[in-house]
Amino acid sequence: MAAIRNVAVAGASGNLGSHVLKALLQANFNVTVLTRSQKPGSYDAKITVAEVDFTSTNSLTSALQNQDAVVSTVGIAGLEGQKILIDAAIAAGVQRFIPSDFGVCTTSPKVLGFPFYSTLATVRQYLADKAATSTLSYTVVAPGSFLEYLLMAPSVVDFKNHSVALIDDGNNRFSTTTLANVGTAIAGIFNNPEKTRNRVVYVSEAILTQRQVLDIAKEIKSKITWTISNIKSSDVLREGLDAVASGDNSLQAVGKILLGTAFGGEEYGSAYDSNDNILVGIEAISQQKLKDLIAERFN
Repeated sequence: MAAIRNVAVAGASGNLGSHVLKALLQANFNVTVLTRSQKPGSYDAKITVAEVDFTSTNSLTSALQNQDAVVSTVGIAGLEGQKILIDAAIAAGVQRFIPSDFGVCTTSPKVLGFPFYSTLATVRQYLADKAATSTLSYTVVAPGSFLEYLLMAPSVVDFKNHSVALIDDGNNRFSTTTLANVGTAIAGIFNNPEKTRNRVVYVSEAILTQRQVLDIAKEIKSKITWTISNIKSSDVLREGLDAVASGDNSLQAVGKILLGTAFGGEEYGSAYDSNDNILVGIEAISQQKLKDLIAERFN
């Protein structure tokens, strides 16, 4: 497989996309940002910016000429539309496609029929089918929970109100990775195209539990009295599924589905005891850095 040097990024202005963009530039890839409308000064001068119509295969194919790879970091609204981007990548002769499928247990067979997860599964299958009949290959990145989001979520630990609802007693394990290191992992994938071809790459900067996060918080602020309750992951999941079934497609309803599965522990394979950290250049987070990040939540 030829070396990957030219990379196009869709969704580069988003929270994850901006970190991916930075990591690719630091790794000396030639980066093109795909955007609906170019705003002067939005990107570094060494970045090529291509205005595209994400609903047009022709527009995207034109923009992807001479690109070796595509990274999609689009949000929920753009997930289904990735099929058009995949078709354009094939038409343009792109070698590698990374879909927007960054999560804790998105590839678990047990979640494939759930709302949100089913959309990801459909896109993954579409990508795999196309890869089987073309020169395009793919990599799905499984980084666990984004560590920054994890520490900001009151449903995990509510630092503001000093309360926590422990899911399954707070002992279920889950992998987590910082946004910056998701970007680093993607650069590592492109530097190892054969070893990451047509498979899921697992990245795990740390394996944590709710109780571990709470214990560190207690260590940092020992005088705080915490309000602790207990809930079951199966109940949280059921609440989300029932809400969506009744027509509630809000982020709150979908969020319960994600919470009930991502924090379901071994049931959904949320902790990556076996991972690809070494291959893509990721080191485990130090205890001190983790403690520092948790301490910031009190500020």
